[in-house]
Amino acid sequence: MVFSRKKIIIKPEYQIKLALTFFIAIIVYSLILGAIIFYPLYSALNSATGIEEQARISAMVLFLHQRVWVGFLVVAALAAVHAIFSSHRVVGPMYRFEKAVEELKKGNYAFRIRIRNRDEFKEMEVLFNGLAETLELKRNRGMQLHSDVRTRIETISALLEAEGAAYPEDVRRLTQGLINEINARGASI
Repeated sequence: MVFSRKKIIIKPEYQIKLALTFFIAIIVYSLILGAIIFYPLYSALNSATGIEEQARISAMVLFLHQRVWVGFLVVAALAAVHAIFSSHRVVGPMYRFEKAVEELKKGNYAFRIRIRNRDEFKEMEVLFNGLAETLELKRNRGMQLHSDVRTRIETISALLEAEGAAYPEDVRRLTQGLINEINARGASI
């Protein structure tokens, strides 16, 4: 079965901010690149001596203006879109981890996560699921210990009620066995 995410924008506040950051960065870089490209041409235009030389340089500047700035905007827009799609592979797993931690906080230790093979943090899936499994095992052991202690205490209580305090050695033996078992299980938890 192929595991896929239906939404591209999972955390809009992060992904849109990232896209805008990429867009603005590309625009700033493009302005710097434009200055590097056009400054020598404007310097050459200002120092040109003849009309023909000025016309040739002016035609080149106009030609570049028509192409370069549109190209820079297209590249910036593509970079922003790329940022959204690229961040999808990071934000998606982080979203799953957030939801999984919420489940653990609620006590749902049976919850497991699956991260797509192409996503980032795939190795964290194994670690997280191992943690959840360990917590679930410890909770189950704790619940079993609670159940066992309750049963033994009920047995001791019933023995005391039925026999009175006529058999203190039996009560002492059962109580000491219970304490030993609690200590042994507590050390393994």
